[in-house]
Amino acid sequence: MSLPFINWLKDICEPLGSPLQKEGIPSKAILWKHPVTGTQYYLEASRASEITRQGLALAMVLLKEKGSDYAAEKLSDFFAQRDIFERKRWLKENGFLNTEPKDKDGAAINHVPLAALWPELPFPGRISARLARNSPPAGWLRGEGKPCMRLADFLLLRTGLFYALSADRISPEEWRALRLTSLLEGSDVFAPENELSNLKSIPDTLRSIYETASWLAGYSDEVEIGRELGQLEVDIVEGGAFKIKEYYLETNRISEIRGASVLLDGINRRRYIQMFRELPGLTTESIIYAGGGRLMAVVRAGEGKTVAEEIERLHREVCLTARAVGVSHTATVSELAQKLSDLRGRLVEKMAERRSVLVPAWETTKGAIDLYEKEFHLAAEPHLLPEKTKDVCDSCGIRPAFKQWRYEDESRDLCASCLRKHLVGQDAKKSVFVEEYRQFWQARGENVSLKVAGEIAEIADSNNEIAVIYADGNNFGSLFGRCESLAGLRLLSQFSENAAYTAVFTALKENQALLEGRAVEIIALGGDDIFLLVPARAALPLAVTAGEHFDRLFKNLSTDKTGPTLSLGVVIAGAKTPVRYLFEMAQALLKEAKKRIYKAGKEAREGTLDIAVLASYASYQDHIVSYRQSTLVREDGMRFEPDNRKQNAKAGAVKTILTLRPYTFTEARRFMKAVNLLQAAPASRVPGRSWFYGLRTAAEQYGRQVAELFFRYQYARLSEAQRETLKKFWEIITGATYEPEMFFPSKERGEKRYYCPWLDVVELWNYVGTEGDVR
Repeated sequence: MSLPFINWLKDICEPLGSPLQKEGIPSKAILWKHPVTGTQYYLEASRASEITRQGLALAMVLLKEKGSDYAAEKLSDFFAQRDIFERKRWLKENGFLNTEPKDKDGAAINHVPLAALWPELPFPGRISARLARNSPPAGWLRGEGKPCMRLADFLLLRTGLFYALSADRISPEEWRALRLTSLLEGSDVFAPENELSNLKSIPDTLRSIYETASWLAGYSDEVEIGRELGQLEVDIVEGGAFKIKEYYLETNRISEIRGASVLLDGINRRRYIQMFRELPGLTTESIIYAGGGRLMAVVRAGEGKTVAEEIERLHREVCLTARAVGVSHTATVSELAQKLSDLRGRLVEKMAERRSVLVPAWETTKGAIDLYEKEFHLAAEPHLLPEKTKDVCDSCGIRPAFKQWRYEDESRDLCASCLRKHLVGQDAKKSVFVEEYRQFWQARGENVSLKVAGEIAEIADSNNEIAVIYADGNNFGSLFGRCESLAGLRLLSQFSENAAYTAVFTALKENQALLEGRAVEIIALGGDDIFLLVPARAALPLAVTAGEHFDRLFKNLSTDKTGPTLSLGVVIAGAKTPVRYLFEMAQALLKEAKKRIYKAGKEAREGTLDIAVLASYASYQDHIVSYRQSTLVREDGMRFEPDNRKQNAKAGAVKTILTLRPYTFTEARRFMKAVNLLQAAPASRVPGRSWFYGLRTAAEQYGRQVAELFFRYQYARLSEAQRETLKKFWEIITGATYEPEMFFPSKERGEKRYYCPWLDVVELWNYVGTEGDVR
């Protein structure tokens, strides 16, 4: 039975929509399989032709406007944008979109100009071997079900590989014209009747190298090259920052956290690209991906060591103490085509070795902050004095103090790194993601914004509490490791980054009412890595919504099969609690959430999250996980004794767990709905909060049987209306229709366990998407 196909236009223009599966597709349609999700798409050939013509028209306008060099630079930048909405913004900023397009416009679909869709079209590979050149490919499915790459990935990679392989044989002047040819040749695949004019032909002396670059950038399983070409060499470079969170969280001051975010984000977004523009012997198309703190590129043989060293120098100069590594490896064309996974494995090993010997320059006090971004500068600081009064930095407490910073009645001795972060954060006045958020929704035809935080207190809710949300994708390492092509790596990197942006920005907008007009600080957002500071009351709904959206974007819509998922750790605490401490707790909770995914294995259908309220753990001195293990996990209804193996190993021992956490997203939704039911019920139809606190005390202090008897006694004393409300709560939480109990049984991988929901109700009452109580 053939799998259903999805309308590509509807899905790409409404990424979180619900496109219908379709088995009866139009007779003249293009069919392909998405490399990341596996979704099978269809697109009418006439639409593909129309989109292509609009894209080619843009290219010709660029060429006629200022020549081939200008056109190549602009097209390269246009192709490199991460999605159709970023390209729509690019078109507007560059003067090609004066008004917001409407659905009825011939040059737009769902308010998206057709030219923005052009780079996202599938590239069918060596179609000349399959069908006539004078007609668009229709009714093909790449290699009988193999994934099909994007046009943009092919054109950019071919150009970068062509330069890497031929730079020694070509003059800079000649490259300017050939660069445009490489960026455009084959882009007319769905509108071959439109001739690409004024393009310089590839010289015969370079034709074989150009074809080799095309095959490498396209489908390496089709490579048929001679031995001589197969031995041509290039350098693969990989690198970027590591221990990034340590650099962010050396202090609890929002200006310094934000300054660190601004500096690292600028390296990822702009400085890497400018580095490839300025360094001799490089071109920006050589970048496979640059995001999430990592860079990968293929450059000409002999240049890799220089680029790797420059990655480290860039972080050292701009950030002073951010730790980064860069490594390179020389490979042949044959190895690049057939052994990409092995090559990447060698690079990973080299990075691990480099990290082990790299010592940060703790004493560094100077660095070129405008390296590869000349317009980046700091406003003059009149209160900065050369003297210092202490030996150690007042912010990080790690490095020697460098200068004294004064403002009004405040005075602090700061090391050079903390001072730089502070000044950059002050100068920026807002997170880099605040503007990204506004532009994200503006490209979708909506005007929304986030409030900017001056201090962490401005993020706190009415109870003066904040939350740290830290998220990470599941199995992404193996996902990248399984990529057998450069095009696959490039797409996966952009797809992951775009998923993080779309999931978080959409979740923030959908839960805007819960923010209570408070600020949000987005510290990191890229790849599958998400780090947020939000008002406490909005934390759980925000985390669940973002996770659901992330999972949806990776879902195979043809089979309804789950793809890569997201796990989150959420910690809620008072606004004065050090952010670094909260982040460390969030990391621990994230690991607990991930354990549930790993335990479920292939049966996992969605992501997970774990959440804790710090006030609930005020008395513990140990790690939160070990604290929970010692207080919330029992065997045979008795308190679990970590050091008493004999007692824990009793035959037939059954675990009792006094929490439902970690939750799957579905469970978290059910829990929030159930607690909302209790909150919304009139006082006469629901027990008071003290009733639930009594259940918590009984569950913590008594064995399972005694606690169950206590519950039944307390439940029997309730009015009929109150019992009816609790029945509805119980059914939502457990799916069971019988009377509520203290515990409910569940089997996980054949192991019988009892779970108690009542402690979660007490702890998370204020954080389920309603106003809760003011304390």
